[in-house]
Amino acid sequence: MSAPRILWRAFQEVRLKGYAYIWANLAFVALCLPVFTAPAALSALFRVSYEAQTSPSTADLALFWQNFKANIGRGVVWGVAHGVFAFINFSNLISYANADDPLWSALRFVWIGSAFVWFGVVLYTWPLYYSMAQPNLWISTRNALVMVLQNPLSTLMILIVLGMISVLSTLLVATWLLLTFGIIAAVGTAAVLWHVGQPDIIPELTEG
Repeated sequence: MSAPRILWRAFQEVRLKGYAYIWANLAFVALCLPVFTAPAALSALFRVSYEAQTSPSTADLALFWQNFKANIGRGVVWGVAHGVFAFINFSNLISYANADDPLWSALRFVWIGSAFVWFGVVLYTWPLYYSMAQPNLWISTRNALVMVLQNPLSTLMILIVLGMISVLSTLLVATWLLLTFGIIAAVGTAAVLWHVGQPDIIPELTEG
């Protein structure tokens, strides 16, 4: 994958279709408040992003709500699995942050690598799910893992840029409410479309 081109395409996508991302971002934040609905809200956010980059006329709040309701059940299971993994991994990192033993140093390296892979899997799973002829969340999660392992440097660059955006959004808190999560979804979707062989699916973003 070409991380710079993916990021550029995603940013252009948000610039050109910002209204869809802003409304989806607002709905996502609101539906994250009960916590257990957050995974389904994430799936709906990525659905709007996927449609915005493939069939823009259908990317609206009605689509968001439709996919939110459809993915409540599977979203909870997926979210709990990811939550358990993240809790264990980051708890280990925090608990043994100051351990000097070579064994713990090696384990910290493993845990940091696992965190990187985990972030990548979360970023790619739902766009892969929506790109499947017969969507299957388990298979899309597995494929997201393969995608991260096949493209570690591009994924790392993408995550670093998203991390920088997150830091800037923390300084400008309203950005989280209006756009940040939409940008993240746009980047994940653009990366998946590139990976599955559709880098030029949006003609207006390839001109010039």
